[in-house]
Amino acid sequence: MSPNSGDEWVYQLGGLCGPGAGLRSVEMPFADIDSIFDSIFGPNLDETNSNANSTFVSNPVRLYGSNEDILDAYYVFIHPYFPILPPPEHQPVSSRPLARGPPTFEPTSPLSLAISAILSLIPHPNERKPKRAEYVKRRREYANCFAQTALGVIEKDYELLSRKQSSQADSADGAKAFDRQPFHPQVEVFLEGVVALTLLSIYEYGQTGHIDNMLQRANQALALAMSMALHEAVEEEKFADAKRRVWWMTYMTACQASAVSGTPPAFDLYDPWFVTSYPEGWKLLIEAQQALVESALFASDLDRTINTTSDASWVSKRMAELDRQVSSLLFRCRDAPLVSQMAPQPDSVESMAAKMMKDFAEIKLHTARIKLHQLCAFQDIMSGPIQQSDSSIPTRDNYRMDMPLEISNNPMLVEDISLFSQIPSLQMPFSCEESSKLCLHAALNIVTLLDNLPYPNHTSDVLTNTQYASGGSGVELPRTMPSVVCCGVQSSYTMLMLSLKARAILNSTADEVNPLDGNSLSDFRKELYHNLRLIVKCLGNYSIAFEAIQGISDKLGQAIEKEFLV
Repeated sequence: MSPNSGDEWVYQLGGLCGPGAGLRSVEMPFADIDSIFDSIFGPNLDETNSNANSTFVSNPVRLYGSNEDILDAYYVFIHPYFPILPPPEHQPVSSRPLARGPPTFEPTSPLSLAISAILSLIPHPNERKPKRAEYVKRRREYANCFAQTALGVIEKDYELLSRKQSSQADSADGAKAFDRQPFHPQVEVFLEGVVALTLLSIYEYGQTGHIDNMLQRANQALALAMSMALHEAVEEEKFADAKRRVWWMTYMTACQASAVSGTPPAFDLYDPWFVTSYPEGWKLLIEAQQALVESALFASDLDRTINTTSDASWVSKRMAELDRQVSSLLFRCRDAPLVSQMAPQPDSVESMAAKMMKDFAEIKLHTARIKLHQLCAFQDIMSGPIQQSDSSIPTRDNYRMDMPLEISNNPMLVEDISLFSQIPSLQMPFSCEESSKLCLHAALNIVTLLDNLPYPNHTSDVLTNTQYASGGSGVELPRTMPSVVCCGVQSSYTMLMLSLKARAILNSTADEVNPLDGNSLSDFRKELYHNLRLIVKCLGNYSIAFEAIQGISDKLGQAIEKEFLV
């Protein structure tokens, strides 16, 4: 089955599943960084004129007055989705952004700067129209300034440290490398650069849309962590939990960067030297991330095999192995300990993070399955190379939607198998129908999980100046650290392809489709449309803070409109 006339847009959908997945590239001239920095932290702040001050008030950016306030804001906005630091030292935590600028505090740690880069993208509670172009531009400038400054500090820190380590004599420069107080009491100062690079990798993906930079930051962080022997940190001491968290979150970020960029990881996923124990409750997520990378590599290798008509005898065995691996991990998700067992305080930040880790594991596993099955499922739609996707078994009894039998049984949809027939040795262990149904259930599970991800706690976002305390109480707060956005895109691609199959049957003559079949197919497409809108809603929330995600949301919205509304 090939797309009908007017459906040429379908051939462009592969871009939703390729490297970058529709990210918008957001440029920021490096030459502007110094002037922006001076405008934020320049001297003679007390002499700022009234016009400049009014700009800060009319376009307030989320800035903080101390390292302690930045750390607390990390626990409100970042930690639940990306718990790379140990649990907070106190409860509850709250975000206390400055009510007006310019700030009186300048962060100097690479970690405080990297966190500030992400926090400054979140609209200030005083701002009622966060999508205004002028306000978005201002937040972008601040975030870029913080990010570039963080990179500069990291480079200086580790250059001085390297000098110290390579010199037999004491080096005054080297001694100064980490001559500052730790940003977090349970995280040694020399780890801050690793954490900062890991955070900045996510920043590059979600904000700037630069896939190469995302991959570079992630690999830099992993290499730096290994140079510090974090991959073999087995000693139980005061900072053991921090080292475990930093290592495994950095490892997973490097894995994710590999999967998103479509490049093989620059390290062995199962390196026997990686012996650092898992933080409690993390094992399943780490294994899910590994399965996702392996599925992405399988899809890439399969695509290359088809393009070059190479020997494909390996495909069937490898696909079956990976599918069993994903199935086993999905069953373990069902049997995973309750969040209350891992984080006894139900309202704590750590409890929220523990639940998120479990949900992220399941989302990544469903995405891994789509990546395994997409080519087999949709070979009848596109007879050219198709980008990776994923599928999964149904795991949520309260949310089922079966594919109408008309789709899998209709001969119109299996008449074009030129993709596979051109390679005699290519045998799939699943039929097109089986893979399509697996992809469907995977996509729906991803939608449900993404739609139920919690938002940052509004009540934790307070102002230090009570005059502005109720300023933005009704503004939607974005989720941060968009590491599962690509999973939503894979889900969307699956549902759009299935809708195209259903529409092909609906557009057939009356003799080919009876009225009852037509009604079920129409209902099926309506359900797909509803779920696609939920993905757009999820992406829209992320894009409140992250500009590059808006590009994905826009392209997906255009595809939905062309498939359902035109």
